[in-house]
Amino acid sequence: MLRTYYFSLPERNQPIDTLAIRAYLAPARVAKALRGWWGWLALGVIMGGAAYIRFWAAPLSTGPDVAQFAVFAQVFHQHGLDFYRYADASLDIFPFSGWGFVYPPVWLLILGLVWLASPAGVANNVVIDAGWRLAVKTPIILGDLAIGVLLYWAVPGPKWRKLVFAAVWLLHPTAWYNSAVFGQFDAVATAFLLAAVILLLKGRDRLAFLLAALAVMTKQHVFLAIGTMVVAVARHLGKRRLLGDGAIAVGVAVVLSIPFLVTGNFLEYARSVFLPGTSPDYQNPLCYAFGGGAAIITYLHNSFGWNISALLTALVPVTIIAWIVTAVFCYRRAITPLQAALAGILVFIALFYRVNYQYLVVYIPLALLLAARTQYRGERVFALVLALFPALWMWLFNTPWWFYVYKPVSYEGIMMLERFGLLARTLPDYAYVAFAGALMCLCLAYVVLMFVRWRQPSGYKPLEG
Repeated sequence: MLRTYYFSLPERNQPIDTLAIRAYLAPARVAKALRGWWGWLALGVIMGGAAYIRFWAAPLSTGPDVAQFAVFAQVFHQHGLDFYRYADASLDIFPFSGWGFVYPPVWLLILGLVWLASPAGVANNVVIDAGWRLAVKTPIILGDLAIGVLLYWAVPGPKWRKLVFAAVWLLHPTAWYNSAVFGQFDAVATAFLLAAVILLLKGRDRLAFLLAALAVMTKQHVFLAIGTMVVAVARHLGKRRLLGDGAIAVGVAVVLSIPFLVTGNFLEYARSVFLPGTSPDYQNPLCYAFGGGAAIITYLHNSFGWNISALLTALVPVTIIAWIVTAVFCYRRAITPLQAALAGILVFIALFYRVNYQYLVVYIPLALLLAARTQYRGERVFALVLALFPALWMWLFNTPWWFYVYKPVSYEGIMMLERFGLLARTLPDYAYVAFAGALMCLCLAYVVLMFVRWRQPSGYKPLEG
């Protein structure tokens, strides 16, 4: 509605009081500005709440990786670019001997900066300094918040719709647990990955490939999403453009890797970055097994004594073959880069023998963005179920464990979690096997339905820009 303002004309030779007019119009201008910016203001309020619940839990809780990260940062500052020679955690100062640093350099560089800002006082297998807990989780929490901003930016439609999808991520229990409680840095890699997917959808492929390389150089398993995403747009980019984009990604990886190779740590670096996994084995305890096949095999072994470890070994080639088949179909069918990225990571989660809870962080924002952008109602519902399902595990598991397993202990945190039904207890193994099996079925069902029912119409162009 337009509002008309009336002003009495001044008498002859009398100046107009422009300050009074501006003062009169100021409230209308402020209201107009607020109408344009209310979405971002509301997002800021939600992000403030999301940040509060994370920074509240960060110093009160911790997982064992937080202690190991402290020593990795210390070793990095002591030995510099020769770090990967000691990345196997064989030195006596490590709280968990043999639990090596099996990641590319980006997270190591972040740890180095965190150590400069707040070096750990005490970090071992009994006590983890509260200041270090907060310091090392801060960049992870910032990654969480960045994902919320990216979702708000990329979700189409009215502002309230953008806010809903951003809020689902920012207040998602799984995201809160992994960043603020357990202290795993998958949110950092996921922020780079999500930004790459969004930019690729918008046609800004150069910057998308740069950020995709940063994602892989933060944590390797995001390559499974990036690989299928690149395959999906390969034919549309053209050979010359694709080679240029690939050169940018390789250049980022080389620039980050060369400093750690000049000291001669070729084998040590390759072992940490390219061969980080352990040999397939039964996934005990089952409460931490999120690969459905491995959880079922382990449960059968524990219940009936069957020696079926060969089936676990077989899951590795099965996963590789399934991922390659998925990539081929992404190339041959009309699949969006977003769908392809989600399918690539879901195949890994469904079939690989070792899947940790923090790996689920990678696919949740992709599923939320897909739910917001797809034209198919069935795909929207399925993607939302996929995105929300991981939160169920926190009510099956002893989440307060991480508030008292390491000193200092936080009884106030445990009491607060109990108000939300997060109890200090674990359930029988079959509950966790059922969860992992259901997750596996959901992941595989989405990949199949994506190719069968939710393909894009003919003439679809994957790049918007």
